[in-house]
Amino acid sequence: MEMTMNARSIAVVFLILSASTASAAGIKVTNHSGLPIDEMFVSKPGKKAWGKNIMEAIPDGALDDGKSVVIPALKEGTFDLRISAPDDGVLCYMRNVTIKAPALELTPAMGKSCT
Repeated sequence: MEMTMNARSIAVVFLILSASTASAAGIKVTNHSGLPIDEMFVSKPGKKAWGKNIMEAIPDGALDDGKSVVIPALKEGTFDLRISAPDDGVLCYMRNVTIKAPALELTPAMGKSCT
């Protein structure tokens, strides 16, 4: 069955819109680091230019160990992450973390290598 030029054009537009919607939705983070996470700050690797807390609108406890949450402000790329849970005394720096949509898993090894 042949697709008409119109149908192909519609299919291409749909694929483009689907891809841009997925990246606009943020990144789903799954925490298996062994650490509770209530705050996350992002910087270019080695720059220590931390912006605002990208989990500000996410309730405390939503990204405790074993949980997942979509962080709308998190984008693809390689970054240093500063994570914390102030009430639990946690402050951790994860260096050179590569983030690719649609998801990021924070592993036990990443939690153990915190500085």
